[in-house]
Amino acid sequence: MANCNKQLNSTQQQYSVGEYDPDLPNANAVMAAICCVSSQYIVHPSADLAMLVADLAHKLTAPQYAESKLVTEVAKRLVYQWDEIVREQQASLMDATPLSESLH
Repeated sequence: MANCNKQLNSTQQQYSVGEYDPDLPNANAVMAAICCVSSQYIVHPSADLAMLVADLAHKLTAPQYAESKLVTEVAKRLVYQWDEIVREQQASLMDATPLSESLH
């Protein structure tokens, strides 16, 4: 657990605070959107869906959504987790993309 908190703190320093989205008026709306897209990701994993959830997680860090300490902590953890999933998706795409003959 301490290692996870250490990683969260270093990740927190790496990202900027998310921007408020007027289409998502409160933290409940952002969390509902995250749950909906996460469910779609489970059924059909894709880089686009992972990036969308990561973007929503970053939005949840906006000061307007900091309705409680719990929301703030959950937002940090979601950013860490979904940024990692996006990195894994990008790495998988890089591994699956054949290199051009001119690069050999």
